[in-house]
Order: sequence, then structure tokens, then C-alpha cells
Amino acid sequence: MLGLGDENAQRGYQQIIDTYREARQWQQATDVAKEAVQKLPNDRGLKMVYASQLADMGQADTGLQQVKALLKGKPEDREVYITLAQMYSRLKRWSDAEESLDKAEQFSSKPEDKQYVYFLRGSMFERQKKYDQAEEMFRKVLSADPDNATALNYLGYMLADRGVKLEEGLKFIKKAVDLDPANGAYLDSLGWAYFKLGKYELAEDNLLKASQHIGTDPTVQDHLGDLYQKTGRLKLAAVHWERALQEWNKAVSAEVDSADVAKVQKKLESAKVKLAKEDPNTK
Repeated sequence: MLGLGDENAQRGYQQIIDTYREARQWQQATDVAKEAVQKLPNDRGLKMVYASQLADMGQADTGLQQVKALLKGKPEDREVYITLAQMYSRLKRWSDAEESLDKAEQFSSKPEDKQYVYFLRGSMFERQKKYDQAEEMFRKVLSADPDNATALNYLGYMLADRGVKLEEGLKFIKKAVDLDPANGAYLDSLGWAYFKLGKYELAEDNLLKASQHIGTDPTVQDHLGDLYQKTGRLKLAAVHWERALQEWNKAVSAEVDSADVAKVQKKLESAKVKLAKEDPNTK
């Protein structure tokens, strides 16, 4: 695709970068993004991808400056403000993220553009544990677009994870899975909702499917660990918690919640102590 030039090259670079990101090969993703910008210097989208990579790699101010330099005071600034909001969110600079989303909304004329801003607001509120505000935003998206699989999954998982409105959460997630049956994140949500409802066989079935699709996702591994612990398979639980920690170690800081990591470490240490008591040869 790169050899075909123009739009094909742009899409080719984007897919290569995405592939490296999914494999958690952050430096390679950044190197390819840099090459893309050099080869296609007029492509604004690739410039923003490269800037986002720099921010993830610890050069936040450089990345943010590069994106801000693309602002022109015109309607096409919407995409720039969306990118800024996502970068600020990953950096946990919430007030800056909110301000950028407000600007993006001002430039959003189409209903679907506004819905995407609401979705990002919901995601931002959820990451700050402002669950009521997040729920309000996701429901706003779904009232306009009932088949928005991303919003169905996000809201469903958020409810299930907190153990509130579990049946409604499950209904949202099931609909998301129906719309996109091979989506590993949605299958993980479905498995986790079943776990919260005490339906452990259905939970295991869906969490294993999720692991087949996104086995490098630490959350999936953590969920499998919790399931195996709950169903009396502690040794297997420890294997998956260990895997979760290994995957978190490969992630950039923007993708890691230190509280989640600490919880898994505690569960793993506790499991190792119990296993050692049961079998002194267990390391």
C-alpha cells in the first residue's frame, strides 16, 4: 500500500502504526509515524498520529505543541480538538481535555459528530470515576443512535463492573456483541457481566473467546484470574494474574491504572502464599 502513494500510503502507514501499537511495540510505532510524516508532509492526520505517539512516549509538550500548530480557526479544527482531547485524557489533564471537547462540539454540525463528542465526554468522565455523568453521556449517544456498539459496550461494562443495573448492563453488552460478534473487548465485557451475575460457565466461555482475540489485554487476563479463583482453580488464576502484570509492564503509562495493577499484584501474592501452604514445592 505504501508503494501506491497518496491515500493508499496514508492508510498503509496508519495500519502499520496500529499494528505496532496493538503489539505494544511503541518505539516501532513512533518510528513509522515519524517516517510517514516525512514521506507525506502535507497529511494532517498522520501529523496528529505522530504527535500522539510522542506524547505517549513521554514527550507530551512536544506532541501537544505539534497538534496545536495545526489549528486554523476553521471547521476542520474539529479533528484537531478531538485529538487534543484524547491526548489530554491519556495524560489525565482533565480540564484541558474538557475544554478541547467543548471546542470540538462547537465545530460539530452533523449529529454523528456531536454524538462522538458525547461519547468521548462519557469516556473521560468514566476514567475520572464520575460515573453518573459518564452514564448520562453514553445514554445521550444511545438515545440518538441505539445501535452504537461502542457506546453500548462502554455503558454496559461500566454498569456491570460496578455491579449496578446488572441486567440492563448485560442487555447493552449482548446487543454490542450481536452487532460485532468477533470484537474481543465486547466478549470480555459479556464474560465479565456474566461473572458478576454468578453465571460462571457463560463467563468462562466468553472470557476465553475474548482471550483468543485480544490475549495481550491485561484486563482480560485479570478477569480470567478472578473467574478461576472464584471457581476454585487458584493455580490457573495465578497464571492469568501473572500474565496480566506482564502485559501491563509492556504498556505505556497512559494505558495503565496503577490502582488496577496494585490490586492484581495483591491478588497474585495472596494466591502464591495459599498455593505454597497447600504445596510447599510451589514457587
